[in-house]
Parts: sequence; structure tokens; C-alpha cells
Amino acid sequence: MVPNINDSRPSCAVFVLYMKMYWFRKGQQKLKGRESLTLGVLPNRGAGQLVKDVSFYPILRLLVPHLERQRGPHNLKQVSLANLYAHIYGFAKNSDSYKKLTNYREFSSDKFIGNDFADRAYYVLNKKLPRIDTGLTIAQINEFLDSISERKMNVTKQQKVETFRVLFRQITGFEMKWMTRIILKDLRLGIGPQKILHIYHPDANDKSLVTNDLREICNQLHNPKIKLKCSIQIFSYFKPMLLERCNIENIGKLFRDNDLYYVQTKYDGERSQLHMKNGKFKYFTRRGYDITNKPGYGETGSSGLLTAVFTRCLNSNCHSFILDGELMAWHKEKQIFSTKGMNVDVKHLLASSHHQPCFVAFDVILHNDILLIDTPYEDRLKLLNDIFTEEEGSLTICRSTLISNREELIQEFNIRLRYNEEGLVIKRYNMKYKPNIRDGNGCYKIKAEYTDNLIQDIDLIILGGYYGNGRYIGKIKSFMMGVAAPTNKEGENPSQFFSVVSVSTGIGDEMLRHLQTKLAPYWIKDHPKNIISPKGNQPDMWIHPEHSIILTIRASEMIRSNEYPIGYSLRFPRVMNVRMDKPWYNSCTTLELLSLAKNGGMIQKLTKREATLHDCDQVSVSKLQKTMNRSKSIEYNTCNKRVVPLTRLLDGREICVINGDDELSKEEIEEILQQHSAKVVQNPVNTIFCVIVGNNKTIRGKEVINSGKYDVVTLDWVKRVFNRSEWILSIDFLPWELLRSRNITRNQVTENYDGYYDSFVVDANEESLKRSFNKIEKSIEFTESKLIIEQEKEMDKNLFGGTSPYSLFRDTVGFFENESCSAKFKFRFMSGKIENNINNSVTHVFVEDNATSSIVKNMKACEQTSIKIVKCKWIEECFQNDRIYDITDYLINY
Repeated sequence: MVPNINDSRPSCAVFVLYMKMYWFRKGQQKLKGRESLTLGVLPNRGAGQLVKDVSFYPILRLLVPHLERQRGPHNLKQVSLANLYAHIYGFAKNSDSYKKLTNYREFSSDKFIGNDFADRAYYVLNKKLPRIDTGLTIAQINEFLDSISERKMNVTKQQKVETFRVLFRQITGFEMKWMTRIILKDLRLGIGPQKILHIYHPDANDKSLVTNDLREICNQLHNPKIKLKCSIQIFSYFKPMLLERCNIENIGKLFRDNDLYYVQTKYDGERSQLHMKNGKFKYFTRRGYDITNKPGYGETGSSGLLTAVFTRCLNSNCHSFILDGELMAWHKEKQIFSTKGMNVDVKHLLASSHHQPCFVAFDVILHNDILLIDTPYEDRLKLLNDIFTEEEGSLTICRSTLISNREELIQEFNIRLRYNEEGLVIKRYNMKYKPNIRDGNGCYKIKAEYTDNLIQDIDLIILGGYYGNGRYIGKIKSFMMGVAAPTNKEGENPSQFFSVVSVSTGIGDEMLRHLQTKLAPYWIKDHPKNIISPKGNQPDMWIHPEHSIILTIRASEMIRSNEYPIGYSLRFPRVMNVRMDKPWYNSCTTLELLSLAKNGGMIQKLTKREATLHDCDQVSVSKLQKTMNRSKSIEYNTCNKRVVPLTRLLDGREICVINGDDELSKEEIEEILQQHSAKVVQNPVNTIFCVIVGNNKTIRGKEVINSGKYDVVTLDWVKRVFNRSEWILSIDFLPWELLRSRNITRNQVTENYDGYYDSFVVDANEESLKRSFNKIEKSIEFTESKLIIEQEKEMDKNLFGGTSPYSLFRDTVGFFENESCSAKFKFRFMSGKIENNINNSVTHVFVEDNATSSIVKNMKACEQTSIKIVKCKWIEECFQNDRIYDITDYLINY
């Protein structure tokens, strides 16, 4: 039975999505000739009926509104929409309808009310809206959304109300609900944007890695049979290369292969791209918003502040470029940079502002129409210095220092701390530019707050709570934290408390459940008189301090704020610990908090001291100890210094946790292991029981897997073994839980399971059958792939008399040490097969560096002599000259 498309369930929305895309494609395939692809409307026609305008852009921008960049933000969130809807229908502030709209996050016992604002609005307004729709077209929907966007200037509140009022005369309650979700840019379809883009075109996700411009994606991918080679283009936004987070204790690993790095200051501004060709400029923010037409910038030298500076400072031999950098706010009088913490929006600066925009360039991606993504960074830096002449406060190049060891890095890091900078950035001297790649690209960011004992943590008390959204509707998800006023007499409990900041980051589901359970009996609606609240963002619920709990908060800095009563708040706060060992009256006081302000500046860094080599050498046990303390607080409500074991399941076994994932952090996994009597170690040794890797794309994760020395398991093993209902089961590894295994483990697995994960001793069930069928399907795909390869070889022989120049690497199965290596894409283009891990099918391992590469050392240790280790330069030269070169000169002997 075909689902009713008016059903609000996500599955039906997905069904509609599939059907629209299906008929859209059917219509395209029947078109004859090359129709002009305009950006108009796909009208409401019968299924399969041909239309002249076949662009899917008007629909796609409604399906993934958070990727929309053409119309700009609406600046309408749940609260402002609630007030707007209430104003349209004249709800009094004390009416039930008004309260249901504005208090949409509160729990409701009515089973007909959903769990988001759009559901609540539908429940309240459905009966007031038309029962039959008037045939509103997609074009009219987009026109409406354009009319309420930020780009529509000088729109008054009353005009916006009238615009919504007109819309509400034309749409049903169901349509209003989905329109609300589009405005909020959260459709809750139950399907991610990657899947939607893949349905539209197989290459759409690859294209989205370079650009967020849906219009461009639709223009270039209008034909599903056309394969697109994604590339960076002038005046077309692309997602910038990102920085991998690095702790002080891990910096020694960066220099194991004697690499050189450029050290730069990490600026606290607006990451931006600057494109120029023949005197025409375009500015893009990190998220792809075009700010060229803002007064501070401009398309030409005569139309904006920064472009005028750039035009006169540009070297005459440069006619086009793409620069990656940071837009900073430069204070005209103080002659210093301001940061985001000072509430200066660099995107909206005017000629009359106290600040002016300054572009800090740190990379060049294109120069004189030549793309430089494969050019080593040291060469790009040299070229960057020849593009323009610097002008203080408007145009500058980020200073770079070349270092070769951790001692120099520590010295540079401490210099940034002394000057109250956000941190530092380090980039490998020969790294290539890889858009939208974070892990494994050779670029890292280091901040003081990433390392324990460098930042002053603060113990604040919970004074209020805020309801969450989605699955947290009706539940307190974040907390308003505060400090106590100091008492006049010794031994007297504080009687007044001041709010400082609201926090939700760092609170995992387990901690949240504990806090919700502990505080549930004490939440009240009335504001206690002894709590001084912020001017805005009032908590949904309050709690008397004597019933509350203290949390340890870590923040990057303390900033001046008129919103909070003591004049300061915290920036980027994160919960580090639950202090059940501290009574409510022992929270931080106003005097203690204000003592952290070292001067009268707007921003106060919370760094306690400078970093030392001891921080690098020290095994990071402080985080583990804090996690243990948190576990004791939550599970046992005691300040005992030892974790009380739940079981002896892993008695004495040494386990190393490399990292976790979004669901379970490294610290949480270590906590669980200790509860089951495991011995947690920070570095794997030959006697170790196993290594746990949650993210196999990080440097250390890939290194451990490729070493072949250990049994490396996924978090699936952790979740299965520590499931309370399965503690009596074996802790042995199941084949689908292993990322890599020792020979003895591999032999044990093959004694109990066949190649398709089917057990010889355990009866099959629905779950195991699905797993086996998936394995069989992959095996069939592999077999079919081999047959296809043989057919393609035969085709090459018939067409070219031998090997095709477009299939040079057809018989080669490669593993790339650096998964973002540019040669990887050329290898795949020339019919090479790529494996994500080193396995029996791999014939070649490709490395960018020399024989000191860590992967070479690991393969030496494992005596994997059948696999060739080859420099990526071999692929580059074969690709460039359309023939296979003798591999001998490119081999790395081991």
C-alpha cells in the first residue's frame, strides 16, 4: 500500500522524497536535445509528465535548507517564531495557546503533541488554518522564504507578520508544520543530507566536499549519467582544510620521522576565503556565505573598504588568486586585533565603526589560474609573499616559523600563552591542501585547554535548568551555573548566588541521567530571591542552592559581559566533573572568580602556567583519574579514592584505548574498563590483551592498526562485552569486531567462524543472518568486480592492443598511508583498487615520505615482505606520462 503523503511520519516524507527524485529523473531522461537548465520551478504535474525546466534546485534547497546559501539566514528561531505566530492570531500572554507555543520544550502529557516546535505549532494552530490547501507552488514557497531572509533589507516586524498572515491563508496545518521546519532548517526526515544528495546524484556528496553551493551542484549534476570531476574554481566557494586537534602530551609523535613544521598563531576571527580575478573580488565565510556586498568588503576597489586596500597593495603581476585566511577586527585607535569574545562581528563592520576589517592570509590555493593544492606548503608560502604588499591593520600575512623538534614547539606555544593568544597552528612543511579534511592532513591546532593542568578549572553550582529539544523535550538538558557571594562570618553558609554561564557541553547521557535523577525532586518554576539571574536567557526551571550540585567547569577564557550580574562570563565552557564530594556551600565565590581576572581587559585567559617538556613526557593519567572520580560520584555517591569493581570480567588484562567516538569518549571507555577490573595502559605493548580504536582515521589509530602487532577492536566489542545482560558471555573477539588481529587470534576465529561470519557452534538468528548476507553480498561484489576487471582487460586488448592508457593500475591493489594523498585520486582514476587497511589483497603500500615512515617500520617488524612499499611519486609520474614506469627506482626497501 502506498503511504499517505499527508502522513507526518519521517518514513512518508522520505517516500515522497524518493518519488519526486524518481519522476524528476524520468522526465530528464526523456528530454531530447540540450534543454537550457534554468533555476525555475518544477510544477505540480502528473508523475512522469515532461516539464521544460528540469532543475531540481528549487526542491533541493527545501530538502536540505541548512545547506542553502543563496537566500541567507532567516534569523527566526523557535522563540521568535512562537511570538510571531501568537501575534498573528492575537493570543494573550496568559492564554493556554500562547503558553503551549512559547513553552514548547516543556513536557506535555498530551500524546498528540510531538517533540519539536513544529509539532507543537501544528497542535495549537491546525484548527485555525485552512482544511484544504490552495495549491501553493514550490516557486511561491521559495519566494516567501526569500522575502523573510536577512537579504531582504528594511523589513519591519509588522511587515513580516503580514507576510506570514498571507501565507497562513493558503496552507494547511500539515503544510505549516513542514514550512516551520524548513525555516528552522531542521526537517527531521530521518534521513541525512548525505543520503539525500546521493539520491540526487552519485557524485553530489563528492561535490559537496568542495562546495556548499546547492545551485552549483544542481547545475553541474543535472544529468545522473554524467560523472563529475570535482575541482576548486575561482569565485566558487569550497570547504577549507581543517585542523586536527593535538594535545601537548602527543606532540613528540609529530617529529618521529624528522618532519619539519611551520608554526603560526591561531587567530580568533572569521575563517574566510578571498577570490580575485582581473580586479573583481569575492569574500566567503567558512560556512560558505558570500559577504562581498557588505560595506566592509566590496566587489571592486571602489565599492568597499577592504577591497580598496587590496587593490592598491596588489602586485601588478598577479591577475587571479584564491587566498585562505582569517578576517580579523582591527581596532583603529588601540591598533590591536579584537576577538570574537569581544562581541565584534567582523562581517558587518562599517566605515564609521571603531574597528576595520583586516585579512590575515595564511595560504594560497590558486595563483594566476594555476591550482596549487598539490604544491608543498613551503612553496605556497613563498608564493604568498609575492602576491601583495602588507598594510598594517588591513592586510597581512600570518607569520610562520620553521621548527624541527618538540622543544622548539613548546617554546613557540608558551610565547602565544604570554601574549594571550588562542593557541597555535602547526603545518607540515610539505603538506598538500586538502579541502574539508581534518584528520591526517598534517595540520594541527594546539590550545591550553586541550591539556590538563594548564587551565584553571572552576567549581560552579547549578542554579537553573533549560529544557532540551528533540528527544530531550521535557527534560533538563543544560544548566545555568553560578557562584556564591562570600560570607562575612567564618562557618556561615552563603546566602546569595550570582549566575555566570549556561553549559551543556561535556555532559554525556550517563551524567545527564544522573543529574536529572538527583535534581528532579527539587526543580521549581518560581525564581528564588537569593539567585541573581542574567538579563536574558532565563532558565526554564530553578533550584534552591541547598538542593543543588557543584560541577567542575573548564573554559578557554573569562570575558566581560553585561548579561551576567558580576560582569563576567565564560567562553566555551565544558563540564569536566560532577563534584558529589563537595557540599553546595563550597562552590566558587565571586571573589575567587574575579581574582582570575589578571587585568582590566575584555578577555581574561584562564591559563595557570606555561607548558614544559614534562607535560610531553607525562603519561596522561589525570584525565583518567578525573573520569574515575566522576564515575565514583555518579555510581556510588562517595569520595572513595578507588573505583569499586562491578565485575572481574577483565581481571588484570592490559587494554589500551586509542580514542572513542561521538557516543563514547576515550575517558568513558577507560572508566568502563576499570569497573570491570581491566588494567588501562596508555601505550600498547606486546603483552597487551587488545587495543580499542573508535576512530581509525586519526594518526595514532591508523598507526596501531597497520602495525599488525596487536588485536585491534572496534567499539562494537566494548558495547557487547559490557552489556549487563551479557556479562556471562565470552570476552573473545568476534570477527566483525576486529580491525586487525594477531595470527593466534586469527586462527582461533577461523576455527569458530567461516569466511561469512557464520558460526560453527552457535545457531543462527536474524541478526547473524543479516551479517552473513551482508558479507556474502560484499564477496559477490568482489567476485563480480574481478570478472569486470577481466572483461575490461579484454576490452583494453581489443581497443588498444594491450593496456589502456586509462587503466594503468588495473591489477594493482593499494593502501595509502595518507588517505587524503592527492595521488590516491589519480590512482583510482587509472583503475587502481584501494583498500582502507592492509590485508591479504593489498599488493602495494603508497607513502609520501621516505624510508623513515612509521608504516615502513611497522611492516619491517611484522615481516610483511610480499607487499611493495612505493613512493607516491611513482603514481604521479605514471599518470602524467600515461605509461607505467619501472617501479624499481620508487621502491622503499625494508
